[in-house]
Amino acid sequence: MTDWQPLHFSTTRLRAGYEISEVNELVARIEGTLGRSMPPDRLVTAGDIEKAQFTTTRFRVGYDEKEVNAALRKYLEELANRQA
Repeated sequence: MTDWQPLHFSTTRLRAGYEISEVNELVARIEGTLGRSMPPDRLVTAGDIEKAQFTTTRFRVGYDEKEVNAALRKYLEELANRQA
């Protein structure tokens, strides 16, 4: 195990963001796949991250898209390195 801390994304309301529950679900599965939390029912692959799409929010709270995308790129790199 590492000294991993849960990710915290900024939220947005007036500009487009990602649906919080969808992002949280994928991040939890990724963290489980990486062994940092409870293992998921189905492990996440680099391909799963590449294909990930989230519902866009507007005029309601969502996660900042740039922050989520940056985190997913880091996860993608880590998973790709492990699968190589």
